[in-house]
Amino acid sequence: MLIGIVGAPNKGKSTFFSAATLVDAKIANYPFTTIEPNRGAAYARAKCPCVELKMKCRPRNSLCEGGTRLIPINTLDVAGLVPGAHEGKGRGNQFLDDLRQADALIQVVDASGGTDLEGNPANGADMAEEIEFLEKEIDW
Repeated sequence: MLIGIVGAPNKGKSTFFSAATLVDAKIANYPFTTIEPNRGAAYARAKCPCVELKMKCRPRNSLCEGGTRLIPINTLDVAGLVPGAHEGKGRGNQFLDDLRQADALIQVVDASGGTDLEGNPANGADMAEEIEFLEKEIDW
């Protein structure tokens, strides 16, 4: 499974990616710090069936530590999406092509309202507008 981390520029996508994967991605306070996608693996934790079944665990696609299964989830941190990406603005079609690889998406939004849809400083940007804009660009 591949999960794409998406959102407008300068919202914290690479910060989230680095925290989830422990990959040292470039992080800076300006739009389009990420140009080429970052790839890494995060791990979901789940109770391993070996405990309940009282069997030795031999997982083929994950780790089992003390009865906890660590399931790898591949992640993709892409460049920020700006209004008009479907028309080629920002990273445009390359961004959308990078996302096409993903099985699911996680959208990172700026809950503080401190940045606008293009990643510039703002005062009170609307989070709902940010969510709607991304849905429209991807659906386009």
